[in-house]
Amino acid sequence: MDDLHRSALTRGIATFVAIAAIGSVLVLISSWVLGDGADSLRSGAVSPSNQPSVSTSIAPPAPQAWLTWVPGGLPASYGDLVGTVPDVVASTTATADIAWMTASLDADGNGVDEPQAPMMIPIETTGIDPTFAAFVPEPERQLVQNLRQGEGILSESEANLRGLGPGATLLFRGGEQIDVIGTLPDALMGDYELLVTRDTARLLGVSHERYVLFHVRPGSDLTPTDLIPSFRDLLPADTPYPAVEVRAPGETAFLRANDRAITPIALKRKFGEFTARPDPLDATRLDIDPTWINDNIQSATLPLLGTITCHTKTLFLLKQAMRALTDAGSSGAITDVGACFDPIASPEDPSGPLTAAAWGASILLNPAGNLPGDRPTQPKDLVQEMYPWGYGWGGNDAYPQGALFRYRKPPTARD
Repeated sequence: MDDLHRSALTRGIATFVAIAAIGSVLVLISSWVLGDGADSLRSGAVSPSNQPSVSTSIAPPAPQAWLTWVPGGLPASYGDLVGTVPDVVASTTATADIAWMTASLDADGNGVDEPQAPMMIPIETTGIDPTFAAFVPEPERQLVQNLRQGEGILSESEANLRGLGPGATLLFRGGEQIDVIGTLPDALMGDYELLVTRDTARLLGVSHERYVLFHVRPGSDLTPTDLIPSFRDLLPADTPYPAVEVRAPGETAFLRANDRAITPIALKRKFGEFTARPDPLDATRLDIDPTWINDNIQSATLPLLGTITCHTKTLFLLKQAMRALTDAGSSGAITDVGACFDPIASPEDPSGPLTAAAWGASILLNPAGNLPGDRPTQPKDLVQEMYPWGYGWGGNDAYPQGALFRYRKPPTARD
């Protein structure tokens, strides 16, 4: 047994008892409200394999690194400039975007994912420099250090979703091929689905710099609030969304851009995976497989909201939230309603290149009076009543989106 497997086994044994104690309660709640991950995959996934070829270990804590990111992507040279801020002693900048997978093969060369052209599978991919390895703990660091061009590492959630592991092959738009050399716990990959080198990422169409990991001088008593002014000063005057987010070690579950929002891999597990393609008439929108839409997206008339079109699994949550709002005597808190199901995928979107809107799992409330970037004017009761039913608020983001309520999956940064 090598160090990597021994580390994973130790983590699993250490947490087994705690998980067993609460597992039945969590399963009951998730099955009642949204259905478990297996049901979600059966209703919407494209992979024919129901049995994963790798097992999921209990993820270790996120690396003891700091994180900073800018809504819509980092300006040019921002990552390099972070290293010039006093008390920042090491940093690494990573890219992230959606790569479009056209097929996958298991280690024996058997076809697993076979979407029908022109449809493809969106895979959230991050591209890293060699310096990224220093932010991954041992023994997992070895896998990252050995990563070469044309190779990739899957997150454990992605490996289990696909039913793939080391030795698998992923094929992407343009004929690019990625050979899978291993898997890592989700927390060590920022919950991105695929990790590759920067050069490989560029070939996959993944080129936007998204986030910076960094260390501070040992013994420093800096807080994120201390660093924000210095990092904000690094932004050019023409930055589309002039705000920065900073996290100290342990403040967020996943070291990634848009860490307040539920990730695409978590959305796939909860709501099913779709095949799609960039809309031929508008590259910022998705043309999603009509079969998936028919199976998962539904219009309904709900109290206070009127007729909305959302994922079927979120309609119950929204209905309950509206009942709670009415019971609290705040039925006038909603004056206008925006989109719920909105299949967008824009690299410059301040919420990230692929969001809950594409699954029908977010909603805009009172958008006329809460334009993106403006100071939010939402009633406090509305925010409070949406939260218990699974919706975090975008109004507390560094670049506020006061109308945005997005389905969340704890743990995340505080909304």
